[in-house]
Amino acid sequence: MPIFELRESAASQTLALPDGVGRAINALGIATALPEGGGQWTVSAVSKVGVIAVGTDELSIRPKMPISRLFYLMGYSQAPGYWRDEDVTLSADDELASSIASSFIRQVKKATVQGLLQGYRPVNEGVPMIRGRLDVAAQIGRRAGLPLPAEVSYDDYTVDVAENRLLLSAAKTLLTVPRIPESNRQSLRKLLLKFDGVATIARGSALPEIHFTRLNAHYRPAVVLAQIILRHGSLEQPSGEVGARAFLFDMWEVFEDFVSVALREAMGSNDGRIDLQYTGKHLDVGAKVSLRPDIVWHKDDVVLAVLDAKYKAEKNKRFPNADLYQMLAYCTRFQMKAGHLVYAKAENAELSHQIDGADIHIYSHALDLEAKPEQLLQQVRNLATKIIEYSKGAC
Repeated sequence: MPIFELRESAASQTLALPDGVGRAINALGIATALPEGGGQWTVSAVSKVGVIAVGTDELSIRPKMPISRLFYLMGYSQAPGYWRDEDVTLSADDELASSIASSFIRQVKKATVQGLLQGYRPVNEGVPMIRGRLDVAAQIGRRAGLPLPAEVSYDDYTVDVAENRLLLSAAKTLLTVPRIPESNRQSLRKLLLKFDGVATIARGSALPEIHFTRLNAHYRPAVVLAQIILRHGSLEQPSGEVGARAFLFDMWEVFEDFVSVALREAMGSNDGRIDLQYTGKHLDVGAKVSLRPDIVWHKDDVVLAVLDAKYKAEKNKRFPNADLYQMLAYCTRFQMKAGHLVYAKAENAELSHQIDGADIHIYSHALDLEAKPEQLLQQVRNLATKIIEYSKGAC
């Protein structure tokens, strides 16, 4: 099977690619791919990483940062304060899909070494003999008053609990992913046998929220990885003539999720409330232009700070300063004197912009994603301190 490689980068790369792969790059929003003729494609603005398969051709897209750091960002977003860098042990040469599969297999084996987690799950069904509580309303509505089958509800002690459903669904998802070694596929198929009696989560359904206690704490690393696989990894079938299997991670989404969650944790001890992906507000009186800042810190009905996380500075020839325009709109709507843009360090320097004709400053902050996890979190805590200080005179 022909294998092609691409690296995450904003710069243009000229590659020899099959036409189907080039079209899939565009269709899946991985990057901008322009055909140059003779099987050559110019690819730029690569913003997703992972793997796709188009027919017999495969394309691996590697992230700029070490895969272990990418894991950390995703894991922290799912379980702040818990996820550790050492939860995933990888070599520098590992590919993303195979790395996720190997780590997931290891954590699931560790979690289930003494058997599957069991718990009580509410069941409603029709049975020939009464068990549990008779559901009178269901009996009348479904059985027209007939005595049997009896519509009952009861709590069943079973392995078909949310934690196991997540693990099983993630394992099945990984089996459909390209570029996973056959040894890992064999291990995944063996894992499936363990989960007899467990239902899968329907594709597109909301994932269950898991509350960890001492009873299920040993499942946590495996569950977090399963959530990463099911939430971030996207298996897509684009419409039209380009059909592809894809397992992709949007680097913008990974960065924005990490910054949002880490800042919420860093600022959580202060008065007020931190809301992520703040909705319900509009720029105009007619409520036609909606606003959705990544992070809003507010107390009662007063906004204290507004922030947007940007993995890369928006570079559009028609709107070269689109990030600033967007933040200016937020500051205007929320009557703020300061707004904050948070970038990955390699993409943007720390800057301050005073808006001409308005008492508004827009600050650009940068996080070094290649720093060690604790150093990275310290950067976020330092940023939170700055934002709190700015907010004292910002509204």
